[in-house]
Amino acid sequence: MWSRFDVNLDKLCMIYRRLTMKLIVIYVVILFMSACRQTKLSDIEVIKFENELIEELHKTSDTMYTEPIGRSDFYTADYFVNRKDSVITKVIKDSLENIVGLIKSKNDKVFFATEYYPNGQIKGKLPEKTSGEYNGKARYYHENGRVRSEGQFKKGLWSGEWKNYDKAGHLVSIDDYGDGNVNPIKTTNVK
Repeated sequence: MWSRFDVNLDKLCMIYRRLTMKLIVIYVVILFMSACRQTKLSDIEVIKFENELIEELHKTSDTMYTEPIGRSDFYTADYFVNRKDSVITKVIKDSLENIVGLIKSKNDKVFFATEYYPNGQIKGKLPEKTSGEYNGKARYYHENGRVRSEGQFKKGLWSGEWKNYDKAGHLVSIDDYGDGNVNPIKTTNVK
């Protein structure tokens, strides 16, 4: 009688070991699959205003003057004029003297413009204007340097897919602008 019980106990132990191994394998597979599902975070590009640019503008400009923008206690603009190249650089500062914008123009046509957060981080990187319009890749940033949105401009309009990210860098939506629009044709929420 005991030998029959021993055989059944051996079978139960063998079944238990196999079942345990299968559960471990399933757990490892699930763990691996969940790790693969992790989404890639947006890039971090800390692009701060470089004060060396102001020093360079002082060296290369023929004339420099400051004007208030609206009320003088809010914003001012420092103008750096280079008559040789016909380039005027306008550096916009807030009331705390933080540089919040930079505009470059030649013959009264803007060819470069950018804005900055008060901490100096750039708000957006746009392609240089060609024929008065933006054409090419553009990126906008959160104040922490993470990409806020990225996509393409075509003939001055948003074009194709634009990806939008939260402050932590997670993709939250994709806007489709088709072949060029001001408003998206379709928005797909990812989260």
